[in-house]
Amino acid sequence: MGSLVEEIEGDREYDFEDVIFVAVGKNVEKSKTTLDWAVDNFPGKKICVLHVHRPTHVLALTDGKLVRSKLKQHAVEAVQKLERQRLQERLDEYLLILDHSGVQADALWIEMDSVEKGILDIMARHNIRWLVMGAAADKYYSKKLVELKSKKAIFVCQNAPVSCHIWFACKGRLIYTRVGRKDGSSREIATPSPPMDSPLRTEQAEMLSESMLRERSPEPQEDANVVRGNLRPISLRSVHPNLLSNGVVDTYGSIMLQMDEEEYQGQASNETDQQLQVSTIDDHNLKQEVFAETMKRWKEENDAIEAACKAKALESLCVKEMSRRKEMEELLEREKQEVQKMKDQHDEFIKELQMVKDQKTILESQIVESQRAVEGLDEKMFSAVGLLISFKKKRDDLRIEHENAIRVLKNLRKLVNGGDSSFPGSQILEFSFVEINNATRDFDPSWKIGEGKYGSVYKGLLRHMNVAIKMLPSYGSQSLFEFENEVEILSRIRHPNLVTIIGTCPESRSVVFEYLRNSSLEERLACKNKSPPLPWQTRIRVASEICSALIFLHSNKPCIPHGNLKPSKVLLDSNFVSKLIDSGIYRLIPQGKSTDTSASSSVYMDPVYLENGEVTRESDVYSFGMILLRLLTGRSALGILNDVKCSIETENFNMVLDRTAGNWPLEEAQLLAHLAIRCCDTQPLDRPDFVSEIWSVLGPMRDSCVNSASCLEAKELHCAPSHFVCPIFQEVMKDPLIAADGFTYEADAIRGWLDSGHDRSPMTNLKLEHCNLVPNYALLQAIQEWQQQY
Repeated sequence: MGSLVEEIEGDREYDFEDVIFVAVGKNVEKSKTTLDWAVDNFPGKKICVLHVHRPTHVLALTDGKLVRSKLKQHAVEAVQKLERQRLQERLDEYLLILDHSGVQADALWIEMDSVEKGILDIMARHNIRWLVMGAAADKYYSKKLVELKSKKAIFVCQNAPVSCHIWFACKGRLIYTRVGRKDGSSREIATPSPPMDSPLRTEQAEMLSESMLRERSPEPQEDANVVRGNLRPISLRSVHPNLLSNGVVDTYGSIMLQMDEEEYQGQASNETDQQLQVSTIDDHNLKQEVFAETMKRWKEENDAIEAACKAKALESLCVKEMSRRKEMEELLEREKQEVQKMKDQHDEFIKELQMVKDQKTILESQIVESQRAVEGLDEKMFSAVGLLISFKKKRDDLRIEHENAIRVLKNLRKLVNGGDSSFPGSQILEFSFVEINNATRDFDPSWKIGEGKYGSVYKGLLRHMNVAIKMLPSYGSQSLFEFENEVEILSRIRHPNLVTIIGTCPESRSVVFEYLRNSSLEERLACKNKSPPLPWQTRIRVASEICSALIFLHSNKPCIPHGNLKPSKVLLDSNFVSKLIDSGIYRLIPQGKSTDTSASSSVYMDPVYLENGEVTRESDVYSFGMILLRLLTGRSALGILNDVKCSIETENFNMVLDRTAGNWPLEEAQLLAHLAIRCCDTQPLDRPDFVSEIWSVLGPMRDSCVNSASCLEAKELHCAPSHFVCPIFQEVMKDPLIAADGFTYEADAIRGWLDSGHDRSPMTNLKLEHCNLVPNYALLQAIQEWQQQY
């Protein structure tokens, strides 16, 4: 905008030609944006704040007549003084804003009822060349605003002198510019457009305004009532048209009419003397004086009414201020009390802190003494532990030498007696279809004990043995030779926690297993036939036994995944030792011939297996995780994974634990739950390994359960505890020995296993680090105590 100012600067006749005038209103906040725009766009220019003050009028009408008031003159003066004081404060705020902006500033104001006419009057008086004013109210502002919305702005734009250049802005943005002309008309002072009243009423209003100005102004010689910088007001009050029409004009018209009548009478009557004419003139002058006095008194009464209203408003403001001050005093008193209370508390805290510091010093000295004593005891304990370790090593060496000597002696005795005590091989029996048919009583439905994905299972009595006969599906293209070959491979897989294959019937494509009387894990978890719930110790042991059997299957060459692991495939013997059935049975059925897709079966199956039909180790890991969740919660498999995840996330795991199993150790139970969730991960590669991760958790838990709950479990079940039973012979051990795999076996069983050339664990099928055997005296003593009780 600077360049624009330079272009339109012309001859300077008055000092005001170098000044940028900014029209402002009563609201400082709303006018501040216009003032800031002028400061930003006219750097280095002097800015004069232009303000039109609208005086307050109080007019009371009763039946069309003015009500006279007896208010005192000092009340009116007080109100006027208050208005001038507020006006001065408002202008000071504008000047302070300009002063902070580093602009040379001044102020100019005028009193008038019409703001737009007041602006035009000041422009005409002082030949203003540059003016900035608002284009519209803030609420009308938008980016699309390109025209004037304010009636005042439109009026000033249309009636301002042509020599004045006017910028109209809104919210800090230029909306419209009216450019002044440089021709000769710019030197002329344009007056505001005349009102729409009649010429007679306009003349009367001007006469009345001049008379009022003479009464107000003590110094008539002053030409201009508007003074820059000194903030002196001028009063150019216009008379209300209604007031003139209702009161003043009618009175004055009657006086003039009466004067004309008297003159007519004086002229008509030549007989009237000069004295009557003089009296008539005096009477006319007296009426004019009465009329002027009446107008003056009316003006004073109106001012007094206005002053009374403002005084009443001030009084109410004073009352509010007094009540607010009282509230503030009460609030201050409460704050003082709070501060005093906090000081007292602070002093108490300081005293307590000092006491704690003193106690701390005493305790630190006691700790130093205790540490010295502990260090001395540690040294003694380390020396004692060293001696104990050396003694234990010597004892173990002697025991190993003793056991080796006994073993050599027994072998020599067997050689002398001609006996062969090598470990029995895995001979499989072959049965005819007639024997199978007789054993199942012609496949009596009442003898059927199960039916699943890989065929039906019948209970049978075969060669005076209780057996379980699994009838495999007859569909498929597998040859008889392939079937017998696969059965032969599976029969050689022997493990304490795998159901033993006794024989086969190639004619009926059936496999004969050993029969376990204590039903399945599924039935015991569901407490069928009113069977008691399994204790949590037994559940952890069952989980460890399943894990041991799966490690054994996976470590075979070739690897043999179970492929159909679920609680119904885990059978329990009379001692509640778990054994897996159908291990690798999928090898006897052609791929893609499975028909079991029920929700109860598929919930235990690996989602990856359901997609591609490939059985892997990871498939068994997923199924084992689902069984572990059922052992922990006792709930149905449907939705159990999400329930356990939610309970762990909300730290409410206690709610899903099966309380019928007894008081679970919460820490171990949560550890097993996290392990089960990892096993059920949708990504096979993210699932844990049986040997390095799962067994490292279940092994120590199994040992702790054996040591803490063996006697209680034996009393409840009236059977020998499972850890008293040899995993190979399945009998209560008489001479328990600990092998390199950490399991305890009967002496004859493990020695026969090692002597037959085996170098792998019979439980995990992992290679043994050594063949040394250590007697388990603690277990032997526990077995002897149990035998004395039962």
